This record gives sequence, structure tokens and C-alpha cells, in this order.
Amino acid sequence: MAQHDAMQTVQDDVAVEHRAMDLTRWANLGMGIVGALAAWASSSQAVLIDGLLSLIGYIAAVYAMRISKTAHLGPNRQRPFGHAADEALYAMFRSLALLGLVLFGISQAVLGIADYIVSGQVERVWLPPVAVYAALVASTCFALAVIHWRAWTRTGRKSEMLKLEATASVYDGFITLLAGAGLLSAPLMVGTALAPLAPVMDSVTVLILCSVATVSYWRVFRKGVAQLAGYPASTRDQIALRRSLKRALGDRGGHIIDVAVVRMGRKLDAVVYYDPGVAVTAEDVDALTRQMDRQLALDIGPVSVVIVVSKAGRELD
Repeated sequence: MAQHDAMQTVQDDVAVEHRAMDLTRWANLGMGIVGALAAWASSSQAVLIDGLLSLIGYIAAVYAMRISKTAHLGPNRQRPFGHAADEALYAMFRSLALLGLVLFGISQAVLGIADYIVSGQVERVWLPPVAVYAALVASTCFALAVIHWRAWTRTGRKSEMLKLEATASVYDGFITLLAGAGLLSAPLMVGTALAPLAPVMDSVTVLILCSVATVSYWRVFRKGVAQLAGYPASTRDQIALRRSLKRALGDRGGHIIDVAVVRMGRKLDAVVYYDPGVAVTAEDVDALTRQMDRQLALDIGPVSVVIVVSKAGRELD
């Protein structure tokens, strides 16, 4: 009965995650189309880049929906360590695609400024479509952030994809507002010390927008690479896991010599080096593994535990 309830909970969480990512897919497609139309109507490179960011979000959401159906699955012949690594791959390649677009935007902005310096001519940006676009897209991004945050909370705060999308939606909303504010401020610069920037404010806005975006995308990219490279889990995760393992050990005796922990998407992988102090059978180790699995699932969430009976731990010569 408990196993059936656990499976039902997982299925419910997958359904919630899938609905949230489906909404992200269509919202990003809509924002990308609106961005393309607004860029055409306003002749703004900044709006075009922002719209292309949304289209990349649409493509990412398509793959995220597939990953949400398999990320919780355990090991099998094709994936001996489970499917949790798909989330780290998703975060890494999503950020890599966005970084590529950001570099393209920076190069276009630099070329635009250089062309103005040489020729003294620049294409005029029509501002009304920019104002409508910024208000519409920013409000959509913030609404998506709320939806993803609620879905992440409802599913036990385990899904790395939902957490990433919630954070990214807030970030994208602020970037859109930044782009809109930068373009709309151009007429106010006339007659001030910033007047020389007014003609190229579109390119300057792209540079600022891309520079701000790079910080977030690079951080997520590094996190995904670190997980795939097997870097240790965060100190917070390690402390919580060690406390839970002590509770699971209870009065069985023996000592936990060391614990090696890595995070892979929504799941932690832990190798527990355990000195039982007395002779133990394979059945004893299996029973302790199951006890640790249950305690960790209750205290932390998805954790894969492997017990290695050892006195030396990782420092074995």
C-alpha cells in the first residue's frame, strides 16, 4: 500500500511538472512571435534579441516536457544510473544556446555602433511597439514565474527544471523591462550629457541586456557542467544527508566512516563508507540500505544510496 501511494505521488508530481512545462512552451512561443512582430514594427535589435530568447525557451520547454516524464525513473539496462542526469544536461545545453545568442547580440550591437561612428547614420526605432511589447512580455514572464514556483513547491521542491524555469522567468521579465526602459529613455537623453548615446541607444541596450543575461546563463551552465563532472554536492545537501544517515543508522551499531555525495539533477547520489564493527551478511547490508533509502526519502527527497563496507573509506591506500 505504501509503495502504491509513493508511485501515485510520483505520477501526480510528474503531471504537475508536465502541465507547468507545457504552459511554458506555449507562452514562450507566443512571446517569441510577439517579439518578432514588435521587432519588425519598431526596427529594434534589442526587442529582436529578447524575442529570440523566448523562442529558445520554447525549444527548451519541448525537451523539458520529455525529460519530466523520465527524470524520476530508476536504473535500467540502458541507463544503469537512472535518468536524473538529463536535468543537468537540459540546464547546460539551454544555457549554452542562450549564451550563443547573447554573443551574437553583442557582436551585432558592436557592429551597429561602429557603423554609426563611421557613417553617422542609424535606423530610427519606433517606440510605441516597444512599450506595448515590454509591458506584455514582462507581465507574462512574472506570471510564469509564479506558476513554476507553485508547481515546484507542490512537487516537494525536487525538480531542478521547475526551479530553473521559475528563476529564469523572473530574470527574463527583468531583462525585458530593462530593454524597454533603455529604449524608451532615448528621447529623454536629448539635451543632456547623455545625448551622444541617444542615436545608438538600441545597440547600447543590447549590450547592457546581453551583459546582464550572461551572468545568469553562465552560472547555470557552470552548475550543469559541475554536476555532470561529478563535483561534490553543496555543503547544505551534505550536512542534511549526513544527519539523515545518522537517524537511519539508529541503534544498529557501527560507524559511518565517510560519505561521498554528488547531485545529479533532482537526485543525490551517495556512497556511504560504513564500518559495521562486526561480521555482517549481504542481507544485513541490503536491509540497512533500504532503511537509509526510506529515511533519506522522508527527510530530503530522491537519493540513491550505495553502502561500501570499509574501515578506510575513500582514503584506502
